[in-house]
Formats: sequence, C-alpha cells, structure tokens
Amino acid sequence: MAKIEVKLLPLQPGSLEPYNPRLAKLHDYWLGKCQGRTLPSRADIEPLEMREWLGNLLLAEFFGGLENYRVRLDGSNLIGVGGKDRTGKGSEVLTSDEERNLIVSQYKPVLDTAQPAYYETQFLNSEGRFLREQKLLLPLSDDGAVVNMVLAGIYYRNLG
Repeated sequence: MAKIEVKLLPLQPGSLEPYNPRLAKLHDYWLGKCQGRTLPSRADIEPLEMREWLGNLLLAEFFGGLENYRVRLDGSNLIGVGGKDRTGKGSEVLTSDEERNLIVSQYKPVLDTAQPAYYETQFLNSEGRFLREQKLLLPLSDDGAVVNMVLAGIYYRNLG
C-alpha cells in the first residue's frame, strides 16, 4: 500500500534543505529560472546546467490534462531503479493501479496550482518493484500561466 506525504513548498530558497539537499539545490535552480515570473518555461532550462541531477530527472509534457501526457526525459538512474525506460510513453505503461493513483495525486496539485510540490512516498510500481522515493515536482509553462510540463527530480532511498 502506498504511503503518501504531501508537502507543498513555499517559494523561497532553501525550503527543501531539511528533506533532501540535492532537491533543495534543484528547487533553487528552478526559482532562479523564474526571473520574476510565476513560472519558467522549458526554454529557460539549460541541460548543461543540470548535469548534477540529470540521471534523476524526469520531464513530462502535458497535452490538455493530467491523463494525456508523455515523458520527454527519463533519467538513467530512474530507469535503472524503476526497471523501464518511459521516454516517449504516457499513462499506457502504468499497469499498477497503485502507481497510477499515486501519480495522479502528485501531479494534479502541481498542474492545478502551478506550485512546486515535494513528496516522500513508497509504493509498488508497474514493474513490481517496491520503491521509496523523494520527489520534487517543478511546473513549467510556455505561456507563463498554464502548466504544460513538469520537471521532476526523483531520488530513491532504502530500497526494499
């Protein structure tokens, strides 16, 4: 059974430091890309600047709603632990109801509020692996208002 703890973050540097210093730095990077705007766009994100997180990043693009998305980037560490490369795929690869419900419960507040969110969860994924993760979801917007992409930093811990 999934255990979900939701922590919506205040938009200030260092707010995630007590939970995960690597994700705190990613949050600070995202804040810096806002440049006075509510949300940065995908174009603001520089892959070369993200080397320290790259293996632990997932980039999902949404097309008009939560149920219609595609993974544009699935980091190598995520593939290794999760058991499958999801690049180019969407909800069709989620055969576990537990994982599907977990993803909806995590991404929906980010899409609805256009605010970052931090989660600590444990669940059985669609490949039958029990995972414990720390996840930071960072909204991106091409028009500055509607979230059309989410950059996720994900770190696994104490795998069972």
